[in-house]
Amino acid sequence: MEAAKPHMNAGERNYVFVTIGAGDTFTAIRSLVNLIGAKRIPLHPHLVQLCAAWLRGYAFHDEHENLRGVVEDALSPNTLPLSPVTRRAPTPRPPRLLTVRNKLGTRLSVPASG
Repeated sequence: MEAAKPHMNAGERNYVFVTIGAGDTFTAIRSLVNLIGAKRIPLHPHLVQLCAAWLRGYAFHDEHENLRGVVEDALSPNTLPLSPVTRRAPTPRPPRLLTVRNKLGTRLSVPASG
């Protein structure tokens, strides 16, 4: 949010904050990612990596392909170069999850073994 905030108008900021306050973080983040892509807001490579890591958690979501396209096409080439003295640790990979359906048909994600 901090990277995009200076490029957002009051309505866009309010929408994101109200959506987060309502507990719909996916919609808020999706809105931010789309806004960053549409406005070509430059991001540091580390922040793009965090967007990609977040997106992996939604691999089976209906919006995954659309958001992946935004992250890959709009965010990745629109990054700020890191100075040679800036060193960041790589983002740890999230644990692998296995998605299953319970008897009621609800999807559940559980850690995959091995």
